[in-house]
Amino acid sequence: MEADNWQVDLSVADRNSLMQAARQNLDRDPIAITAADFPLGPAEDMVRALGRDVVEGRGFVMLRTGLSDLDEAMAARLVWGLGQHLGIPQVQDGAGTLLHDIRDIGADLEKQSDVRIYQTNRAQAFHNDGGDMFALFCRRQGTSGGRSLIASAHRLWNEILDRAPDLARVLTEPFYFDARGQALPGRPWVQKLAIFHFHQGRCFIIHKRPYIDLAQRNPDVPRLSDAQVAALDLLDALCDDPAFHLAFDMQPGDLVVANNFTTLHARTAFDDGGSGSKRHMLRLWLGVDGGVALPQDFADTREFGPLFTTTHRN
Repeated sequence: MEADNWQVDLSVADRNSLMQAARQNLDRDPIAITAADFPLGPAEDMVRALGRDVVEGRGFVMLRTGLSDLDEAMAARLVWGLGQHLGIPQVQDGAGTLLHDIRDIGADLEKQSDVRIYQTNRAQAFHNDGGDMFALFCRRQGTSGGRSLIASAHRLWNEILDRAPDLARVLTEPFYFDARGQALPGRPWVQKLAIFHFHQGRCFIIHKRPYIDLAQRNPDVPRLSDAQVAALDLLDALCDDPAFHLAFDMQPGDLVVANNFTTLHARTAFDDGGSGSKRHMLRLWLGVDGGVALPQDFADTREFGPLFTTTHRN
């Protein structure tokens, strides 16, 4: 996957501006901080341009802030404050959490139906998050592993359409996804959705193969057909092919922002090495006012449903 100029290094002046904004908000709960409370100074134009590039252009970027020694309180305020200039934070789970800590909590994915993969140290297969885009900040990396991967949904679709048009069609028909205990209020525990959607001239994707497979454990969910398995296998094989993804290591202080409609991302398994300094990321899901019109099927999803009420769509 080609991606020129996808890394942006903060200047010393921009870094100082961010730290000054974070320090002046230490007496506030992070989620009470507004954009006005967190002035970016000379970094404001750069951050807003970064957001536009994610929504309208390349689809992802990594901001290398150089802020590698932040404690949890400072990191939370920094990420939330930056997020206020990028979009509108979206709920990420049934509890209404707006800022998530991403770390291994020692939970068992198979035995606990409400556990999500990001709460373990397992590899995360290619998937997308909620909101128009996600922002992921690396506060601390693990002892080993945890490599980041990102792929273009548009390129994946074009390749599948070229190789196997019949399987491409299958991917535009519904699959059952396990909501992992995070369904919207009044919605069933499984979501019935196509993987590729086409709406008003745009291609959208929603994909979580492990949650499709986990839904199969319930006898009320129809078994996957041979064609569905073949289509999923082809999509996943392309995602895993280095020719179709970009692999990179996040360092403490790095912030990745990516479009949830046009990219998929993944993570290799990681090891904390039994140390007290565990891998720790912070994540936002962000909506964008005036964002693209969405397929109506997305209104029932935990990933994109809140966008219909928290943002004004075109």
